[in-house]
Amino acid sequence: MNNEMQWSSATPGLLVILIDQSGSMLFPMESPNEKETRTTFATKAVNRVIDTIIQKNFDGKAPKNRCFISVIGYNHKVRNLIAGYLKDLDENPIRVDKVKQKISDGAGGILEIDKSMPIWVEPIKEDGATNMKGAFEMAKEIIEKWISDKPNNPAPVIINISDGVPYFNYQSEEECKEQTIEVVNQIKAIDTADGKVQIFNAMIGNGTKAMFPASKDEISTDEGKFLYDISTEIPDSYKGAAEKNGFSYKSGARGLICQCDGVELVGLIDFGSSKGQGDR
Repeated sequence: MNNEMQWSSATPGLLVILIDQSGSMLFPMESPNEKETRTTFATKAVNRVIDTIIQKNFDGKAPKNRCFISVIGYNHKVRNLIAGYLKDLDENPIRVDKVKQKISDGAGGILEIDKSMPIWVEPIKEDGATNMKGAFEMAKEIIEKWISDKPNNPAPVIINISDGVPYFNYQSEEECKEQTIEVVNQIKAIDTADGKVQIFNAMIGNGTKAMFPASKDEISTDEGKFLYDISTEIPDSYKGAAEKNGFSYKSGARGLICQCDGVELVGLIDFGSSKGQGDR
């Protein structure tokens, strides 16, 4: 199959989100529209999307368990920050914050209201390396066990949020890249009843924007070109989900956005998973 299955209570999906928590994620965002550090920017997007997925699958008093979400943070250590079905996540955030949300008043004006925002993932506060290889290794273990237990479910999706290239164990950049690509290629080779595992990447940091490039020539930085290498080609079955998130892509495009802003990062995570969510 060509990644056409959708999440259901009978055949839930698996979404694995990888978050770069290296020291460079403490730097401020370069975009003039983003007034926060990269780590705060990334974790806000992840918390928002987890909440959105829960709300999309809510049925009465609780969400249906149509998805299992695992969030892996990586610096010199690799940690599974949260993991659970939607009902478990809904019942067990770290805390619930009050945030301001702007909505239309229905008469051409804007109202600002208080909104509850569950928090599952926190920004980092300390420096660290970038063991992206270890994060993909943990994701691979999770995916292999999931497929073994649920061989007829939708193909798992990985979404990696990073501002650079892997660096770990005091090795050269090229060694770290090669070792990470080796693990990613092993994941890309995994077959499921629904098709191949999908790997999307969001690059936040320097460089010019590239939206779902079909060639490295569209990318201005070495970091972006590396993330291109570890992104999968987007299946045609995702086109409907792309349109709903305001995206479009041409044949052969990879699941990568370079120089992501806030709207695009939230949209990419939602897009990466929304083919599976459907509109139920």
